[in-house]
Amino acid sequence: MIFIVLAFFIAVGIAGFQYVFKNKERSQLNYWLSFLRFLALFSIFILLINPSVKKRIIETIKPKLLVAIDNSSSIKHQSQSENVLNFVELLKNNTALNDKFEVDFYQFGTQLNTLDSLSFKESKTNLQLPFKEFSKLYKDETNPIVIITDGNQTLGNNVAFANYKSPVYPFIVGDTTIVEDIFINQLNVNQFTYINNNLPVEIFINYIGDKSVTKTFKVYHNNKVVYNKQIEFSASKKVHTESFFITSKQSGNQYYTAVIEPLVNEKNKENNSKIFSVNVIEDQTKILLLTSITHPDLGMLKKAIESNKQRSVTILNIDNINLKLIDYQLIILYQPNNKFNIIFNEVIDKKLNHFIITGLSTDWNFLNSTQKIFSKTVTNQSEKYSPVLNKEYAIFQTNEIYFNSFAPLEDLFGEVNFSSTYNTLLYQKIGTITLQKPLLATYEIANQKGAVLFGENSWQWRMNNFQENRSFEQFDGFISNLIQYLSSTQLNKRLNVVIEPMYYTNETISISASYLDKNLNFDDRSKLWITVFNNDKTILKKVPFALEFNSFNLELSDLKAGDYNYTVSVENQKETVSGIFKVLPFDVEQQFSNSNPQDLKILAQNTNGAIFYNNQENKLIQQLLLNDSYKIIQKSTIEKTPLIEWKWLLVFILILLTIEWFVRKYYGKI
Repeated sequence: MIFIVLAFFIAVGIAGFQYVFKNKERSQLNYWLSFLRFLALFSIFILLINPSVKKRIIETIKPKLLVAIDNSSSIKHQSQSENVLNFVELLKNNTALNDKFEVDFYQFGTQLNTLDSLSFKESKTNLQLPFKEFSKLYKDETNPIVIITDGNQTLGNNVAFANYKSPVYPFIVGDTTIVEDIFINQLNVNQFTYINNNLPVEIFINYIGDKSVTKTFKVYHNNKVVYNKQIEFSASKKVHTESFFITSKQSGNQYYTAVIEPLVNEKNKENNSKIFSVNVIEDQTKILLLTSITHPDLGMLKKAIESNKQRSVTILNIDNINLKLIDYQLIILYQPNNKFNIIFNEVIDKKLNHFIITGLSTDWNFLNSTQKIFSKTVTNQSEKYSPVLNKEYAIFQTNEIYFNSFAPLEDLFGEVNFSSTYNTLLYQKIGTITLQKPLLATYEIANQKGAVLFGENSWQWRMNNFQENRSFEQFDGFISNLIQYLSSTQLNKRLNVVIEPMYYTNETISISASYLDKNLNFDDRSKLWITVFNNDKTILKKVPFALEFNSFNLELSDLKAGDYNYTVSVENQKETVSGIFKVLPFDVEQQFSNSNPQDLKILAQNTNGAIFYNNQENKLIQQLLLNDSYKIIQKSTIEKTPLIEWKWLLVFILILLTIEWFVRKYYGKI
């Protein structure tokens, strides 16, 4: 305020001195010119002083209401599409509800998306998905959820055990009346087996009813019965577990159909059968894991690799080895030291595929001298290296499994150098800095494949992946792709295709492929096509792949149930890949004859919510409106704005000086 007062008197003094004191003529024009000069000078001084103007901003924050809508085909199957759409419109148009809440709408099936248009064509339902995603998006707020569904889940973990902090209000559509039904609830079988091997199969058959019935259970293969048994059910025996073995004498994908005889007046017969496939292989990939120490990584590698039943892992101590390395398709050398000297010589001489893993117990002087592919100048200090996926890696296809959340590996600190061509699959990251140095790399030299992982404690990665997804499947798949590449004797395979053996009629068929040039780099200039044939070898579709990052992808739809052959080709090239797949008429979403509120009822109780049913729409809305826990918050903030940021003040000064100049010019005072 002192500076502003001084600025006022200085501006008055200068303006008065220039137009009044120096000018003996006391005309009204001089007084007006003096006033204009005073205003301009005072405004300039104010800008130089630059005081701040305080402004109080009051923001009204509504609590969020999240509405998750089941977009799966089971809603349509139970003729509840119209009821769901009407309820969504009611929520959108309810003035009181929208005044109290900021309502966000989402749709879900296999994925969660913001609400666009409901088609009720999703092939699977993951009821736990909305709660998992909302917990990430809205961490620190109270966000009640209204989930509109029939309660039938076909994918993911049981929704009853979903971990969500805010209240959940399930709205169950469809008929919850229990009707008589018999169905195959679950089927457990390994995806891989060997010719003439007895493959165990486990099937859980459920019965809903009060009568005593005896039904025939059969398993078919190529329209022939391979297993047959009479099973009894009653009011006290409603679940039957049937375990048996199947044997296949043919290699490749073999398809089986398990069927339980329906009840006399059964309403839903879609769930009485289940088709499953088994990939019958002729040989098993044998992998040798050599070590001189005991470490948790060893058990992790064995479990991850053997999750694919095509592979078996033998763990041996280097001191006790007495076997032929040539009998194995891949040699894993864990933290080698000078005891590995003979083994390394044989691996190099016989050009055996190998995978080297280093760590704090690695003898780098030995490793640098015994092989010439890579080297590392190490110190006695250890370092932790976090993984970063190289999305441009194209030797084989791999998916992002959120490596950025994985624990770091530990190795001796030092500079890594390669003397041969290599491809980086994972980069090193120290702290927040990503280095252009490999943490995991692969290479091919003279018909020999190899890989090296610079660090120990990768067992934590498998645990990190389980904590995130409640499954080891993604990490084991990553290891499986790496081992498949290293153990394969088909060197330089340039065209690779990933396709499932079975799809459902209402499911989008997703196919991906990769193509490498002669230098084994991803070739994004090539054009890939897939040709689909029916049993008569008649071309049904010929579709180009779309390029996405480091792979080619496409989706097929509207294929009727049946067996199909396919050929993937590269335009103007000789490379092709052929195979078969089956489209099943069975819709997993149609196995339910009524709605299932039980699991969601448990979740509602655990989160202090409540469950509602058809014709209780207004009751649900009233409970949300009357609940005092969801309050509108007024947030007051004081914003300081420096006066120099007021652009209009500069414009005001220019206008004053311009007017003064034109007036003086007009009256000849210039």
